[in-house]
Amino acid sequence: MSTVAVVGLGDLGSRVLDTLARSPKIERLIGATRNAERGGARVSQCRLVAALQDGPRHVEFRPIGEIAEAAQLDADVLVFGATRHTWWKPSPAGVAYGTWLPLQLTLVRDLMRARPKARVVCLPYPDGVGAALAPLGLAPDIGAGNVGETAPKLALLSGSDDVRLVMHHAVQRYAFPDFAFLGDGDAEEPPWAARIEGMPEERVGELFHAPWPLPTGTVSHDLTAASTVQIVEALLAEEPLRVHAPAPNGRPGGYPLLVSRDRIEVDWPDEDEAVAINERAARWDGLERIEPDGTLVFTRELFGVGVSRVAPHELDAVADELERARDRCTT
Repeated sequence: MSTVAVVGLGDLGSRVLDTLARSPKIERLIGATRNAERGGARVSQCRLVAALQDGPRHVEFRPIGEIAEAAQLDADVLVFGATRHTWWKPSPAGVAYGTWLPLQLTLVRDLMRARPKARVVCLPYPDGVGAALAPLGLAPDIGAGNVGETAPKLALLSGSDDVRLVMHHAVQRYAFPDFAFLGDGDAEEPPWAARIEGMPEERVGELFHAPWPLPTGTVSHDLTAASTVQIVEALLAEEPLRVHAPAPNGRPGGYPLLVSRDRIEVDWPDEDEAVAINERAARWDGLERIEPDGTLVFTRELFGVGVSRVAPHELDAVADELERARDRCTT
């Protein structure tokens, strides 16, 4: 029986849960969160969605206390959506998105420390979180969103099924200008690469930058949910499927991939080239580099914290201070 668990039922996690409830590839679906009243009601509604749309035959709610408890869920795939920073809430102007990385990775780290048996799909800022946790041996298997939301634009505009896109989160705002508020007025565009069979590079660039309006705020979570379901279904498949996703096995940024139950493989002629592109692009999100011991080096001092380097053992203290500084400026 194929079982998928969604941990963290905020706005994004709830939309992922409802979208998974429409998938015929899943037999059992678990929703898990700390808030038993809200989570139980959300999953009860999801059971009706599944029944109406011929989705999973078993849908259930599991209350969890500590994050480590989520690792004990009996699932083939675990979608993790819990985070201490939600991207759509007001943020001080001029603060690079990667500034919030310490807030976004601590809960994912705590889950991975508990060594879940399931394949883990990371939703909080996977382009940065996966790479940050890789030196610690704690990277989730894969992420969702970002490159997986952008590649379909190229496929639709080109009319081609043979699209390959290497793209970091920092680049997405150039394909969808409605997300420009996630940047800080960059003078130049981050690096990215794309190939469409039979199409000149210049034309690919024109399609990438072509107008494509999107709703802002939480409504765009429907798009992220769809890209998440594509990844989940690929992870349940016996034969590899071609998808786009961020953070495969802890790599920075997003890639074209071949994914199945037993395989996550980068589908790009030169994998080192693709990784290098995404490492450079991370600077546009404010992350200069990740050192071999897992120390995060930012392009500037973190907002309200006054440091530009964060060692692994400092993450919790820095995240607490960063959260307090953010809340003081947005309340």
